[in-house]
Amino acid sequence: MKNFTLAAFILATTISFANENEKITPVAISKKQKLEISKSTDKTVYFWEVNTTTGSASGYAMSEAQALKTIKLMGTNDLVTYRIIEAYK
Repeated sequence: MKNFTLAAFILATTISFANENEKITPVAISKKQKLEISKSTDKTVYFWEVNTTTGSASGYAMSEAQALKTIKLMGTNDLVTYRIIEAYK
């Protein structure tokens, strides 16, 4: 009886964890937020967005090289389907 109870518990736990694939909707940086961030510094700010087959991300960097490096890292083990870099002064 203990083995049956333990097996049922393990099966129920496995099924419950398997069904916890939550869809997390990423929050993109709005145009207003981009302007506020760019006003806080004298340097050019590079905002990047990347979509892959498993998700998406956005952020900003202080150089184009850093933005490109971040996008490259995002797509290391995934297929990049969309990317953009915008510069704000």
